[in-house]
Amino acid sequence: MDKETMTSGIPAHAHTPNPSGTWHVLKDHLYSVARATQFFSMRIGTEQLGFYAGLWHDLGKYNPEFQSYLEQCHRASTQGAPPPRRSQPHAIYGAVLAAHICPPIASLIYGHHSGIPSLADLRNKLAEKRQDASWQTVYQSVLQRAKQDGIPLEPSPEYRQEIERLGRDPFRIELFSRFLFSALVDADYLDTEAHFDPDKAQHRGTYPTIATLWQSFLQERQDFMNQVDPTTAQSSVNRVRAEVYQACVDAAERDPGVYRLAVPTGGGKTRSGLAFGLRHALVHQMDRVIVAVPYTSIIEQTAEVYRQILGAEAVLEHHSAVRDPVALSQEQQDQLDEGATRFQAQARLATQNWDAPLIVTTTVQLFESLFANRPGACRKLHNIVNSVIILDEVQTLPLGLLDPILNVLKELVQNYHVTVVLCTATQPALEGSSYYLRGLDHVQDMISPDQAKAHFRQLNRVRFEMPPQPWSWSDLATDLSEQHQALVVLNTRKDALAVLDALGSQEGLFHLSTLLCGQHRRQVLAEVRQRLKAGDPCYLVSTQVVEAGVDLDFPVVYRALGPLDRIVQAAGRCNREGLQSDLGRVVIFEPVEGGMPRGDYGSAVAATQQLLKHIKLNLSDPDLFQDYFQRLYQTVELDKQGIQALRQRQNYPEVAKRFRLIPEGSQPVVVNYDPACEQIMRQIRRRGLFSGDHRALQPYLVNLRPYEFRLSEGSRVEIAPNLWLWEGGYDPLKGIQLGSKSIDYDPIDLIL
Repeated sequence: MDKETMTSGIPAHAHTPNPSGTWHVLKDHLYSVARATQFFSMRIGTEQLGFYAGLWHDLGKYNPEFQSYLEQCHRASTQGAPPPRRSQPHAIYGAVLAAHICPPIASLIYGHHSGIPSLADLRNKLAEKRQDASWQTVYQSVLQRAKQDGIPLEPSPEYRQEIERLGRDPFRIELFSRFLFSALVDADYLDTEAHFDPDKAQHRGTYPTIATLWQSFLQERQDFMNQVDPTTAQSSVNRVRAEVYQACVDAAERDPGVYRLAVPTGGGKTRSGLAFGLRHALVHQMDRVIVAVPYTSIIEQTAEVYRQILGAEAVLEHHSAVRDPVALSQEQQDQLDEGATRFQAQARLATQNWDAPLIVTTTVQLFESLFANRPGACRKLHNIVNSVIILDEVQTLPLGLLDPILNVLKELVQNYHVTVVLCTATQPALEGSSYYLRGLDHVQDMISPDQAKAHFRQLNRVRFEMPPQPWSWSDLATDLSEQHQALVVLNTRKDALAVLDALGSQEGLFHLSTLLCGQHRRQVLAEVRQRLKAGDPCYLVSTQVVEAGVDLDFPVVYRALGPLDRIVQAAGRCNREGLQSDLGRVVIFEPVEGGMPRGDYGSAVAATQQLLKHIKLNLSDPDLFQDYFQRLYQTVELDKQGIQALRQRQNYPEVAKRFRLIPEGSQPVVVNYDPACEQIMRQIRRRGLFSGDHRALQPYLVNLRPYEFRLSEGSRVEIAPNLWLWEGGYDPLKGIQLGSKSIDYDPIDLIL
């Protein structure tokens, strides 16, 4: 579209025609995005800033060169004409206007496709454009055309009040920018989607309300209680669960803030935590409950419990290992009825922006999004506002990122109407501020400390013992041979493999670690549960993947000396249901062989050793963990990556790069584990790699560290760009075969 057509009554366009042949009119797009961004921003009190961010985000598309670019794209797709040689950048025009009039939204407009830039880079780019006379000429013509099209270029005075309310706290401004960016990006994506694929909007169907979910929860609980055997209703376990539930429901009436839920293993934490979240959200008119779990090995377990309570369509499960319909066999896909297919499509879309009342996700997904700068990752953030966030197994938050995590949590509570629940049996010391820790303010206990101590005493199902001398793997194997069923938890994958070798071909021997693909781990857990229930011989050698929340019940647990909280979490897999006539046995042993992980993990082990010297092996006192974590925080860096300094400088790309709960650099390889995976691989070889294939392959991936990947060059083949198929050994017990030199003493299994 040239200059003549721009003035001949033909409107400027935002996008090429949709399948029905309708062009997307630019003015309509700008106003639609502006109104949606304004609506999304109302919850953070910056609707005027949101409106103008949406209104100006695509001003650069009034450039005749951009209109010509769209015409070329259209001719290329419909007439076979050559595609345009290059795209036409358009975000800079609205960013320059905003920098002069409304600076807080300039970086958001500039990055609405590429990501929020650093403040320094944006200033350099703006200065470059100011000095470019030819660009300034085009810029003025863009403004003139926008004005002729009825686009206001002067914001209403209220926006200044919104800026003043932000104050001068750099951390508050930095987080606010992410949330407004999220609102802009989601509004832009939704309007563009409505143009190109209007049918997709039908899949963004309505979810049940919080009020409906609460009523469903109450009905299910009543049905559940009606089925409880009266002879067991007064057992210590059921009494504790009833008290925990009532305490959570009562606490839900209190004001939003930070809450602590300390419940021993078996105390009904999953159900009672959900009860608090739904009731609290209902009382305080909150939009959703977000449950963040650290391990994929238990997130599916948690989501399944919620589905049983509330129904499948009430729960949005968002993590890398979610099974996609594409990953199912043809027979399984054929069994999906139309309603299930529609639900799958709705859920897949809802993961983009978390537009659902109950979300079960990973700690990684939640926090890496809160520190992200890319549009896709940030898109969901505005829907965290006005929510209840339940952090399950909160003790697993990485020490080296604790400072920025706590800072953001405080900001969410103070300014975004968010309630945070710290949920675990081994509560970290996250409250208050000191030289070592800038912690959370005014943490409220759902269960009083005295009552919590009583619960831990009543549900104590194990006795701890610690051999006076270190054990070799042979010593461990000897003691283990006297047991019928037992769990062994090691600190590293390399140690787990060494113990498997020491045990030999023992009947009922199993292994869990990230050397196994996700689908293999699911099958191992299912078979272990079956053998435990049947009373068959069962010996599980595992890394930390089994510790937090996995529903297993062994009579004996061996735990290599490790961090105190992980020792107690491992003990939660011993006599879990309290069905033994005596206490379960938990053996804490110091290995002679093997190695100790470096870094914070090693520091935590050292803190545990010091603490165990001064206390008896009574690890059921919840106060013990306050002492332990306070000691630990004094020995480690709580902002190891310098995230807070980068946030003060508004260096969004570098923050996103450095904030990683799982260290970057791992390379996934596909293990051709079962027929479903073989089918996906055949499809990829036949028609190439589609975007949905990555999700479908998630259950069959094993992540290799860079040195492992390098040393396995002859065992893998690249079948698509950056998609590697493992052709080396894969043992049905040990998993992927890397060779002893390829596996270091690295706690790679801490987070999945």
